Amino acid sequence: MAHTLWTSTNTSGTLAHMAAAQSGLDIQPRFISLRAGEHKQPNYLAINPKGEVPTLQLDDGTVITEIPAIMTWMADMAPASGLLPAAHPARAQALSWIAWAHFRMGRDFSMAFQAKRMVDGDETAADVLRAATAKRAAAAMQYVDQHITDDHTLLGGTTITAPDIFVAMLSRFAGFLRIDTKAMPKLRALADNVFAAPRIKAAIELEAAQG
Repeated sequence: MAHTLWTSTNTSGTLAHMAAAQSGLDIQPRFISLRAGEHKQPNYLAINPKGEVPTLQLDDGTVITEIPAIMTWMADMAPASGLLPAAHPARAQALSWIAWAHFRMGRDFSMAFQAKRMVDGDETAADVLRAATAKRAAAAMQYVDQHITDDHTLLGGTTITAPDIFVAMLSRFAGFLRIDTKAMPKLRALADNVFAAPRIKAAIELEAAQG
């Protein structure tokens, strides 16, 4: 039996979907609609009581949540994929980037996208929160741009790693927030490199086909 990745299009679940595709593991995506509230339905809550995506459900029923844990499991199960370096200190550096990106996604990007909900519908407060968090998201993208190597990766070399996938998706979220990345050439090159990878490109096309 294949493992199942519960996810939703154009969300943080896309990160796990891209990593799953790049890993080459037998992981089948199963898309649910957050807008329709399917993540809060009893059948999904029975799998992930947090009511969030992504969720990786292994073929033996084991459930793994949270992107860093999901990416690490995939990397360990498919070491040849290069999602994470096998040895330290490179592995520790990769995990550090994943932790950094995961924190920024929750603190800055998610807050910007959910500003109105976070302030109970107060439009004025939402505008202030959205502007402040988008500013922090832009600063995060400027920071990462300064650390991308000439190989268009975070760790150097030609292998696309889990941190590269994470940062590429953050750059896409930055576009949704109208953050101008024209002055971040290395970030744009990394994202282009990631999204052009055949398996990742196929995963993105599959999500687009979901409508």
